[in-house]
Amino acid sequence: MSVLVLGVALWVLLVSRIVLYYVGDTGGPFDIRAKYAWGRGTSDQVMILPSAWPADEGVPVDPRSVLVTSVRLNCDTVFTSGGREQASPGGEVACSRVESPRRIGGIGLGVLGIAGLVVAARLPSNRVAGERS
Repeated sequence: MSVLVLGVALWVLLVSRIVLYYVGDTGGPFDIRAKYAWGRGTSDQVMILPSAWPADEGVPVDPRSVLVTSVRLNCDTVFTSGGREQASPGGEVACSRVESPRRIGGIGLGVLGIAGLVVAARLPSNRVAGERS
């Protein structure tokens, strides 16, 4: 069981995630979502789009509507940060919000897994002395 917990901890700590978020006039990222990059690729994308979409395709967008920036960013692992995060608007903040809980949980699972292995190694054996040889 401890080996399984250690494997999950390593997976949580070392598998990279893609963060999807929006940046508006306030400058801070909002509506942050994270996904694993299973076959989706890891390319970073930045798009500018209106904050309100029209109800029908024939209805024009109000030119006074606020523009937001939609960002798709690869955040790497919980221990690394790259230049992509600094180059993207709000990238450092968005990746930090996604990776901090994973870092805490992964380290906690790792400690539990190692503690389980240490305790299991120190348990006394129930074998009889004659069976050992």
